[in-house]
Amino acid sequence: MPIFDNTVQQVITVSQDDLAPISALAGIVLQDPSLTARVLKLANSVHYNPTLSSVSTVTRAIIVLGFNAVRNMCLTFSLVDDLAAGSTRERFARELARSMHAATQARALAEARGDKSPEEVFIATLFYRIGELAFWCFGGELGDQLERLMNQPGMIPEQAQEKLLGFRLSHLSRQLAREWHLSDLLQKAVTQPGQKEDRIQTVLLGQQIARCAVDKGWRSNDMDGLIRKSAQIIERSFDDTRALLFQKAQDATTLAADFGARFAAVHIPQPSLHSLDETAPAEAAAQTPELPPAEPAAPGYPPADDMLQIKILREMATLIEEGQCDFNLIMELVLEGIYRGVGMDRVLFALLTPDKQALKAKYALGEDHLQLSGGFYFSRTPNGQPNILFEIMDRKHPHWITDEERKAHASLIPGKLTQTIGPVPFMVAPIIVNNQCIGIFYADRGLSHRPLDKTIFDGFKHFVQQANMGLTLIASRARRKG
Repeated sequence: MPIFDNTVQQVITVSQDDLAPISALAGIVLQDPSLTARVLKLANSVHYNPTLSSVSTVTRAIIVLGFNAVRNMCLTFSLVDDLAAGSTRERFARELARSMHAATQARALAEARGDKSPEEVFIATLFYRIGELAFWCFGGELGDQLERLMNQPGMIPEQAQEKLLGFRLSHLSRQLAREWHLSDLLQKAVTQPGQKEDRIQTVLLGQQIARCAVDKGWRSNDMDGLIRKSAQIIERSFDDTRALLFQKAQDATTLAADFGARFAAVHIPQPSLHSLDETAPAEAAAQTPELPPAEPAAPGYPPADDMLQIKILREMATLIEEGQCDFNLIMELVLEGIYRGVGMDRVLFALLTPDKQALKAKYALGEDHLQLSGGFYFSRTPNGQPNILFEIMDRKHPHWITDEERKAHASLIPGKLTQTIGPVPFMVAPIIVNNQCIGIFYADRGLSHRPLDKTIFDGFKHFVQQANMGLTLIASRARRKG
């Protein structure tokens, strides 16, 4: 099997570190414009954000969705994006439709019975057949052979898999769940399905409902039995439970589109909400709620977006007023606002060391963020040699270093800084808390060579100003509590 792309590998690695900050995961997502758009779309969808409170930043999206949910979404996106062409595409579409339908049903049941983490149940159900999903995504000619073998009269899928592959795809699911560290609940569900634990049984019930909808339809004795079983678990009437499952079948089609899997949505059987007649999968598209338009292609570098700036500033202000922000969260929101809202190529914040004699990068965004962070360390010289970064901190005023200023005051620009960022214009603003400068924000467009102007500088200054106000307010609250 192919290895997942670099972005997904980084996401999985970071999510396995219990001490990793939100900024680590947000930084990885933000390097991928397509992934950024999709994570934000999901964070603003009714499935993950029932109150529909606006989420404008990846940092906030990770708080809403959770570390593990973002990781597993990235894994799903990778499967969808790497979808093989040919006859296996159709098989993969059916498998993905079944998994998304099952996961949506299981989460609804988990919510109805007051589960501690319905999202964990959703993820476990979504990846319960991860072996099947992975095989049909990457199976190629072997997948074509297996499809033909399974279609032979009297041949059940498990027999065909063992005959051709030497193992069952369910065994592959167990191995992948363990090696990819998808979730403890999933590993229990695929290795110990006979356990009577409520959460495991909810995962299995979601799978059974999705399979029965395809094999037997919504109007069948088998489906009635599953509805009765669901009603018993969530302690509702048969009719109320049936209405819930019917509605979630429709919701699953929208969810498939949100995950970028429109091709799978038409394979989710749709019941009529006004009768017991099921709709065949091929006809489901006509009755499926209208799906949102496809994502536009993201540019290589974030463009300036005035409306996004306003949304992020408003979101940050709300979090500060509600006391839900700390130092690191404000820094991350401001960095993302400058990067995506103001539209910069590279953004960084650096803090003074405890002895106040050196400036060290804390976090950066941009295509070469690792190189930028690694080279951004500057010390005050004993002989007082001028340095533009420390002068800006001492004066406590933002500054835009233009091409002309670089040439006119070359002695102020450290050679190491030019070596790190290149001979490009840049903007710097001090981070000030209680009238004390503790570090700087840095931003440029040195990779795309797009011009900087006063509007860009004003946007940059506005975000830094909001950061300084927020940090001062947080410090004031901390003193009052102390």
